[in-house]
Amino acid sequence: MKETILRLKSPAVRFICATEAETEAAGRQLARGFAPDATVHLVGDLGAGKTFLARAIAAELGADPADVASPSFAIVHEYPRAGAPPIVHIDGYRLSENRREWLEIGIPELLSGPGVKLIEWPKRAFTEFESAHVEIAITVRDDGARVIDVRDDGARVIDITPA
Repeated sequence: MKETILRLKSPAVRFICATEAETEAAGRQLARGFAPDATVHLVGDLGAGKTFLARAIAAELGADPADVASPSFAIVHEYPRAGAPPIVHIDGYRLSENRREWLEIGIPELLSGPGVKLIEWPKRAFTEFESAHVEIAITVRDDGARVIDVRDDGARVIDITPA
């Protein structure tokens, strides 16, 4: 399988978003730089905006944003796209560390399969099923603004220039 590698313009990128519109714009900009089969770890506290950012990313990639919801109860959602593999949205929050559970759900196949994978609350061991990933960490400042830090794992990165 051919590895798709995109280049980050700097080792890390930071967006500071004071409004939902700015957060959505950041998500859309990030999505435009993802490899077609990118794995993205979305990290942040409860309520930080991981699902909101996932919705913006999915919309930019051609999925219906109305379909994007927190996968907490279903654990895995797939969002269809015309002419492209679906976006896979995984929530690791409720998953145990039991690998048998992951195998039953099909986590290894989902992570190694085609399409963009968005993972909220990723488990550290998920990396053994990925060829590489991008980490997007969201923190909420005291003033309510979201700080979105983007880092690659050194192999597959994204091609963006911060706004």
